[in-house]
Amino acid sequence: MNTRILLLALALGACSAKEEPPPPPEQPPQGRAETQSIRNTEAVGYSGKAIADKVDKAIKTSEEQVRKTEKESTEESPPPE
Repeated sequence: MNTRILLLALALGACSAKEEPPPPPEQPPQGRAETQSIRNTEAVGYSGKAIADKVDKAIKTSEEQVRKTEKESTEESPPPE
């Protein structure tokens, strides 16, 4: 008899267990893929976000300069005959 009561109590306890809330949605990565490892340096005491933002800006400026240079070089080239 005691065993039945114990099993019934366990079954009721298992059924009334609260569901765990879903995990919070993951934030999309910020910045460029090239600087993700820099952003992870927060754990060792560096301001990874600030450093990565500066590197992102430098990469963007460099890419813009390359595009500008390529555009100018194609404008200066005479068309092939």
